Amino acid sequence: DVSKNDVEKEEEDAIHNTCNTGAVDVDVSIAHVPGNDAVIDIDAEEEEEEDLVVEDDTFPWSDASQVTFHDVKRVNVNDSNAAAIVKEDRKNGTPVVLVGHVGWAGFAKRWLNEKIPKSENKEATSNAHLSTKGCPVEGSCSFKDDDLLDLSTEKYELDISKMIKDIGSEDVPVIKRNYNEEKPIHGNIPCEKFLSDCWLSSEELGIESKSDKKPPAKFYLHQWQFPLSETAGGKLCHKSTPLPNEIMGDDLLKYWLDLSQCKGDSPLQYIFMGREDTHSKLHKDPGGLEISIAPITGQKECVLVHRDDSHCLYHLTASLDEIDLHRFPLLSQARVYKTVIKPGEILLMPNGTYHQCRNVTPCLSYSRFHLDTLNLLPFVMSLVNGDAPEIDHRDVLWNVASVLIKKIDSVVDLVQERVLADRDVADAVDNETRETVQTLLILSNFIREIGRRDEVKKAVKGPDSEKTKQELNPELHDFSVLAADIDVCLHDYRYRESKKIPELKSRRKGKLLQNTLSKGVRKNCIGRDLTKFQIDNKPVVIFNSPLENNYMSLPNADVEKHYPSAKKNKVGESLVESGSLAIGDMLAVKLEQKCVKAEVLEVISQMKAAYLSFEDYPSVYDEYIPFDLLRLPSGDEIKAGDVKSGLVVKDLSNTNEYRAVVQSTIDGPMVRVKMIVSQHTMTRLVSPAMILGRYMGRWGSHGNQGSNAKSSGLVSPSTTSEVSDAVQEEES
Repeated sequence: DVSKNDVEKEEEDAIHNTCNTGAVDVDVSIAHVPGNDAVIDIDAEEEEEEDLVVEDDTFPWSDASQVTFHDVKRVNVNDSNAAAIVKEDRKNGTPVVLVGHVGWAGFAKRWLNEKIPKSENKEATSNAHLSTKGCPVEGSCSFKDDDLLDLSTEKYELDISKMIKDIGSEDVPVIKRNYNEEKPIHGNIPCEKFLSDCWLSSEELGIESKSDKKPPAKFYLHQWQFPLSETAGGKLCHKSTPLPNEIMGDDLLKYWLDLSQCKGDSPLQYIFMGREDTHSKLHKDPGGLEISIAPITGQKECVLVHRDDSHCLYHLTASLDEIDLHRFPLLSQARVYKTVIKPGEILLMPNGTYHQCRNVTPCLSYSRFHLDTLNLLPFVMSLVNGDAPEIDHRDVLWNVASVLIKKIDSVVDLVQERVLADRDVADAVDNETRETVQTLLILSNFIREIGRRDEVKKAVKGPDSEKTKQELNPELHDFSVLAADIDVCLHDYRYRESKKIPELKSRRKGKLLQNTLSKGVRKNCIGRDLTKFQIDNKPVVIFNSPLENNYMSLPNADVEKHYPSAKKNKVGESLVESGSLAIGDMLAVKLEQKCVKAEVLEVISQMKAAYLSFEDYPSVYDEYIPFDLLRLPSGDEIKAGDVKSGLVVKDLSNTNEYRAVVQSTIDGPMVRVKMIVSQHTMTRLVSPAMILGRYMGRWGSHGNQGSNAKSSGLVSPSTTSEVSDAVQEEES
């Protein structure tokens, strides 16, 4: 008798041997069960199960299908309603592609040839783009000097040899083609080396080389700012025909720098050049400036996200290439746009637009930043927020205002000369002058706001410790003085046709911010010497507020007098680490120069918090705020690792949002207390370093020590064993 197990073993061995020899194909979809004549068709069962599954295909079930990539509208700049459409889109933060404009990136005429029709001689076609005979770099054989470049015809091709001859000696920044946004720049190399080794292969260039089979190096010419080059700037600046004023206002960036090669033109112009599939990661450019991108040759795919949808991007960790709504569910609500731009098209991105770009084909593109009256507000807020230190916002605004004042003053002088000579003045003011006046009128409010902020900052924060240009020459970059100059300029223009221009009456009464504490605010109120309430020449108090008045009224409560060694002996750290603090305990804590009484409300074992200095308030208001209640001024969330000293933030801990600068950060135990500042109370977080000891009574009148300490009501630092008797005696 053969057992069932033996039969199963023999059949398994037979199948194994057959599979190993490969002599017989085994259909694994049909299985025979020993001891049973039934045959199971696995495929049939799966098909039967599939037949039972019915899917509703009327909804977008996949993650990718729930994120809509909107098309970017095309607007012809020559249409009658183009200006209104573009202006509205710019205000709303909606990207738009401009078409129909000629002369943009006109400098590229130096590097282009007309494509030779395929019907012509094959040899001529393969070598035409290398020939420079009779075609000097200064002017291509395809163009006349006054011709405007129309790239939309797509009849031009890039001549690499002309580029090498023209700008080959320039040093250009290159990065890896798929680069890290945080540190994108790889280094600088001569442009000739990039064009020869990184742009096209020798075979594509049509020349012989030992390295014909070697692919181009994986580098990308990234954001070459050519106006800063004395040689390249002289050749390429002033060669781009501006968009009509109705579409985009006069670019105020052209008044920024006084460099000979780009004076009167924007210094923020760039060239990008890379192979197909070169791409950047999703990011936004700070500074409050608008950005335009225009391919000269090749095509570029751009994916854009509306500037107000940053909360849907999860600190830019959410990918638009591999959409995962389980990890990033709000990505489904973002306003996302996708478009492919080609020569003759200009992609205009409003300030703050998130974008990522990919070259569909090898692409040479031209990009520039733009500033006019429509985006002055985000530009000035970028100055206030300090989010673009590479841009000297103050310098830009100062120079713009100065140039506009001179332009208007010259018109006023001309009109006044004619008025006094009884001559006609009708033709003295043209549309350009009116636009200049309108620009200066709008700009004046921003200049006044910067002056106001400067005055407030000086009053509540004190003068900067380092000597700046403004301190060496007070008249330089004093925006309050500049605002007054603008007022005079506009006043004179307003009454330019008068025989005698009336005197300007100042609307400002005294100083913007008065220190009422130093003078006294009521009858019989004694003015205070505020020099006693300063730390490193920076005011601790400045306003006539309950907190500040009560702070100054604290008698004999100086920290240095009563607790000279509290910091050195880490009394507060010992108290917190011992675990002896309980809700309701009374502590002595440090508030700037003073000791104040504080009741423990909560002991927090671990917290990440930032010590903030508030923009419009003196240092007595400085306090710790948890990381999760901080936002960027734009409202965006902040990664914990990005909260660092010097960062400008918005505090959400109150119903009113306050702007502040991070002074320091802490990641450790904290204590929430109710501070009792004379007759004023407030709740604050304090670090262990701010705790001076346990509160035992009123402060002593003379800072007594030793055996008299307890009777005079001084503070005992701790009763825990972690603090030595010597420390207790010294601190008492």
